[in-house]
Amino acid sequence: MRRHLWLSIAVAGSLLFGGVVAAHAGSGSSKDTKKPIIIGAAIGISGILAPYDAPPYQGIQLEANKINAKGGLLGRPIKFVLRDMRSKMSEASRAAQAVIDAGATLLLVPCDPDFAAPGGIVGQSKGVVTFSICEASSRWGAKSIGPLAYTPSQIVFLEGYVMAEWAALKKHWKKAFVVDEKSWSYTKDACTGFQNRWNTLAGKQGTVGQDNLAYDDTSIASTITRIKSAKPSPDFIYLCSQTPEAAGWIRQMRAAGLNQPILSDMAMDGNYWLGAVKGLSNFYYPAAGSVFGDDPDPAINTFVKEFTAATKSKPQTSYVLYGPALLQIYAEAVKRAGTDDPAKVVKALDSFKKVPTLVGQTTYTPDAHIVLDRPMRIMQVQNGKMGYLETWTVKKAPTLNG
Repeated sequence: MRRHLWLSIAVAGSLLFGGVVAAHAGSGSSKDTKKPIIIGAAIGISGILAPYDAPPYQGIQLEANKINAKGGLLGRPIKFVLRDMRSKMSEASRAAQAVIDAGATLLLVPCDPDFAAPGGIVGQSKGVVTFSICEASSRWGAKSIGPLAYTPSQIVFLEGYVMAEWAALKKHWKKAFVVDEKSWSYTKDACTGFQNRWNTLAGKQGTVGQDNLAYDDTSIASTITRIKSAKPSPDFIYLCSQTPEAAGWIRQMRAAGLNQPILSDMAMDGNYWLGAVKGLSNFYYPAAGSVFGDDPDPAINTFVKEFTAATKSKPQTSYVLYGPALLQIYAEAVKRAGTDDPAKVVKALDSFKKVPTLVGQTTYTPDAHIVLDRPMRIMQVQNGKMGYLETWTVKKAPTLNG
């Protein structure tokens, strides 16, 4: 998970049907012709996880509404039961057990691998297919949690691969300076992916310097000095980081006269932090899609409009897109299996080859329950405005190890 997403979200007021569905899920309706398919969400609707978990949950409910309007999944209505684990690891297992006891045949757990693991383990022990809402870590999946654990997200290594290829093959840059925030597994993985691919394309001599930072480093004067002293001067800076700390670091770089392009990871998605770096230009990062109305896929732009109308607020990052994509993935597997029986659903999921979803093609294998190869949007910030630049499909995909 990107632990310090610097935004606010009115979860209680904007959640679609959260309380109502939770109160009634599992009871069904006298008008239902078949038993409902119950999705149990044991996620963080309050606390530090809310900015990550709540938007995809809102999105998955929108997708369920569409499926239900067409007669349901295998003719069965989709219903939800929600248990807020309050962003407390100590409550994650109990929350997962509660929604499974309420009849859930699909379990949703948080984006963060540490907070997701307890619920994921419960899901495995109870034989319930379990999806993290947007986890990108290689620590989540078949090898670590169990054969029933999946995520709709691409692996974070891919984000580094995308930016390395774009820098080398599209921009023809030769020299990079890498700034690695070592505080979080996500940022370390982003740098691992970038450097693994960059070293192949540009050679080890393509990195003219590297420095490590911690999230609580408020001044990066020494890092700026190292970048300025690098010989030869770097064509660009690759920054593995996230908000809020990255915004302050970028501001310091620009104030010090470092005007080279800065490339980063998907944790920088969303324009909520741009006020801290007035007039920023030449900043680039990969994303699942653009939520600014300019995505090349009309389906994403339509979803953004539907989400805005339903929640009375615009989505702040493209992490929201993983919600509908998750249900599209699960629904396709259930259709192929002809049932929501977990063993048959897993068999269907593990056979996925470039299955289309709102966030792009999805491929799973028995070992990889996270996407290793998926086209990603390259987003740019120019003159303080964030928007879509182009779509990039990697020439070589990462592995589960980077």
